[in-house]
Amino acid sequence: MKTKIPHFEIPYRIVHLLSQNELWAYLELIRNPLVIEVYEQYALPLEETLASAEFLGVKHPVYPGTKTPIIQTIDFMCDMYDLETGSSYQAAFPVKQPEDAMRYRTAEKLALQEAYCVTKGIHYELLLSDKLRTVKSVSLECLYRHRKLPMHYARVADRWLPNFFGCLFDDRHARTAHLIDRASNATGVKYETGVTIFYNALWHKKIEMNWLKPLKLEMAASDLGLYPNV
Repeated sequence: MKTKIPHFEIPYRIVHLLSQNELWAYLELIRNPLVIEVYEQYALPLEETLASAEFLGVKHPVYPGTKTPIIQTIDFMCDMYDLETGSSYQAAFPVKQPEDAMRYRTAEKLALQEAYCVTKGIHYELLLSDKLRTVKSVSLECLYRHRKLPMHYARVADRWLPNFFGCLFDDRHARTAHLIDRASNATGVKYETGVTIFYNALWHKKIEMNWLKPLKLEMAASDLGLYPNV
């Protein structure tokens, strides 16, 4: 499955992802406060992976039916912020299914990627799909489209959130949909507007929840583990 989604910050930039697992990995990465930028399908210099293949004694991947070496790519290369030094560094995150990562030929290709990262001082971490395919991943996929509020919602959100928190403190065991509706009525906006603001606040961690629970508005706020984080 190939997916195109808008970049998490840059207008008009489209992110190209090659699988559902890559989508879930991308959503996890961009919510990491230490991630500055994410580059998908990051191409490695051919001359360097060829040298690594020779050093490791493995056959470099080639185009099918030819002897022409093919450029290797890492699923995600990130610019990361280092809290200790205040500087930035790079981190590479290939994404694979566990059974695929165990295949001999795949392991050789991953070894080429890791060798490149080692020589460049790039942090390398393999992300396995069984760790990405979670209830949280499904929720983040739902929330992503609400990461940016329409401009005319911004002021409304500043009034809606305190009203929602007040309703939450009054009755944590009420259905989440009911609390959203009460907060929306108190703010003078439609229920649908309240839902959009609620999802946006969850994405930006202004509201926290128990990510082991499916994001269903008919569930009680206490069951979802909702609480303010502002």
